[in-house]
Amino acid sequence: SNHGGSNPAPSQNHNMPRREERGHREKRRGDRGSHGDEDGPKGSTLLEEFKASKTKRFELVDIQGHAVEFSMDQHGSRFIQQKLESAQGDQADAVFMEVLPSALKLMTDVFGNYVIQKFFEHGKEEHRRELIDKLQGHVLSLSLQMYGCRVIQKALEVIDEDMQIQLVRELDGHVMRCVRDQNGNYVIQ
Repeated sequence: SNHGGSNPAPSQNHNMPRREERGHREKRRGDRGSHGDEDGPKGSTLLEEFKASKTKRFELVDIQGHAVEFSMDQHGSRFIQQKLESAQGDQADAVFMEVLPSALKLMTDVFGNYVIQKFFEHGKEEHRRELIDKLQGHVLSLSLQMYGCRVIQKALEVIDEDMQIQLVRELDGHVMRCVRDQNGNYVIQ
């Protein structure tokens, strides 16, 4: 009889590899046409697969339906940024349309803000205009936010003068508050 020794129950030893094998089988099945949405919560196996994969070359089209989630992940965000620098119009448009409804949330996200900045930098004029529309009414709060201030700075660097004036008007009467703020002062500069 076992007197509470440190040896784990035999069943625990045998279950570990099986669980891992089952995970690999599920991933393989997911590759066969399913986008992973049907198999359970949308907390993404695709993002995990992307991070784990050393061989598969992912393109923007491969992350369709997961762009916001990828944007809010360190590795996913970097992937989208790199792809946007050289993306053909349709690919960038698809990602843009997917992230646009979440643009404000991404602007204040530690990794998402970089994706929004890339759209300001490498996106089409219409992308910039739609992002400016999303910024409307939020310029001050974004300017005072750690990551949002970077998006506002990037926007002001790359947009037309008429759009710059539109954004800066929202800071009217708040310049000193921004100057004194650790994030806002960068926007004012």
